[in-house]
Amino acid sequence: MRLLDQIAQYQNLRNASNLCSKGKRSSRGYQIFLSRYSDELVNIRQQLLSGSYRWSRYRSFMVHDPKARIISAPEFRDRVVHTAICSYLEPLIESRLSKAVYACRKGRGNRNAVIELHTRLRRYGKQRFVVKLDVSKYFDSIEQNLLLEKIHNILPDDSLTPLLNSLIKSYHSNLGEGKGLPIGALTSQLFANFYLSDADKVVDKALAGELYIRYMDDLVLCGESRESIWKAANEVRDFVANHLHLSIPYSKVVPLGCDPIPFLGFVIDHTGYRILARNRRRHSKKIRRLVKKGARESEVEQVRLSFAAWQELNPHLSIRMNENSC
Repeated sequence: MRLLDQIAQYQNLRNASNLCSKGKRSSRGYQIFLSRYSDELVNIRQQLLSGSYRWSRYRSFMVHDPKARIISAPEFRDRVVHTAICSYLEPLIESRLSKAVYACRKGRGNRNAVIELHTRLRRYGKQRFVVKLDVSKYFDSIEQNLLLEKIHNILPDDSLTPLLNSLIKSYHSNLGEGKGLPIGALTSQLFANFYLSDADKVVDKALAGELYIRYMDDLVLCGESRESIWKAANEVRDFVANHLHLSIPYSKVVPLGCDPIPFLGFVIDHTGYRILARNRRRHSKKIRRLVKKGARESEVEQVRLSFAAWQELNPHLSIRMNENSC
């Protein structure tokens, strides 16, 4: 059975719609979809198989988390197709990702990335050199044709190529024609993880067993040798520029030496960790907003408990940090 036939199976589309409905049951898009549920799934299946499926425009809005980002969310109907595609593409891509990649992966995520970083820093102690790298405007800078080529190379057949081509080309970045993925689409998370997979191989080879963690476009390189870390950092900068057409400018190369590392909402070193002050402020503002609009006490308490669980990474890790780590 072709890959497209598997994705367009009625049961796969039904499973995808059930996954998409979580947290969206009160949304207008879901209610409209639900009112003609069976017909929608049948129509989606027919359009996918005939090659006539057309993507709707993204709904865009701004968030500050902490810096300003434009979120482009697909309509509910498109969201179902995104999820159906990921159900088959994710295993193909997952097997090709480095163990260093933590973003949007089952059994990993930001919590485990922070725990792994702290655990490894305890082994290094003060005898470490750390460099943080950040790809400039990552999602908007991804070259669509290059991404399609990379995906095409791992597909078992060509049946999905036209649909993926129309999906990826349906988004237009501010950086120009043929660039970008929308932040807010499930497929974008998967594709963005995959786009840097060859860069991961470059770092893994250069560091030869030293610490490397990537969370989407945030890279942390750590080892005992200052020279080897700088060498790996320069090699990956050159690779993403020459082969992926991305930029890691010098302003995004942060040498930390043995100083604490700001990473995913925490500041971490070998003695412990603390939460960034901006995350505490954001949590307090969220609580105040809920109280002001008259939210139920149970809803407010759920937010408090969620934040408390997030900040308690591991009972064996100290939440206190020494002021002078180096």
